[in-house]
Amino acid sequence: MLSGCLANQAADEARPVTAANSFTAGIEGPACDARGNLYAVNYQQQGTIGRVAPDGRADVFVTLPEGSVGNGIRFDRQGIMYVADYKRHNVLRIDPTTRHVGVFAHDDRFHQPNDLAIAPDDTLYASDPNWKEGTGRVWRIDRAGRVSLAADGMDTTKAIAVSPD
Repeated sequence: MLSGCLANQAADEARPVTAANSFTAGIEGPACDARGNLYAVNYQQQGTIGRVAPDGRADVFVTLPEGSVGNGIRFDRQGIMYVADYKRHNVLRIDPTTRHVGVFAHDDRFHQPNDLAIAPDDTLYASDPNWKEGTGRVWRIDRAGRVSLAADGMDTTKAIAVSPD
């Protein structure tokens, strides 16, 4: 079961918000939008993003393009959702109103974009582990979707965060 960061829930109170086994074993990337909805990948089946409303109702928010599997999720200041697509070496952009899914950034040098962080200026950073070699990188993705290497030669990179300042 998924315990949430739902807007109407006290910070020190954790409670189940979905039925057992609502998400697959590949559940990843929990993130909340400004309305308090909780999102995570692989709801009911791989290749989806599930949404859990503050009242506990859950549904498939979007199905990703064929062959895509999401991981980390983040929202920018305008409420646009970004999802690391580790299978297809993308960072996807999802409009929350239309639910249109498009490729925001792609780079063949990506191993498996995993987790995302977003800076105050909406610059994205993506951890990129190379599980086979036990190494990793961090990529910087600007507001236009241009990718540049931010850090290389690291141990396996996973979770990533950016300081507010």
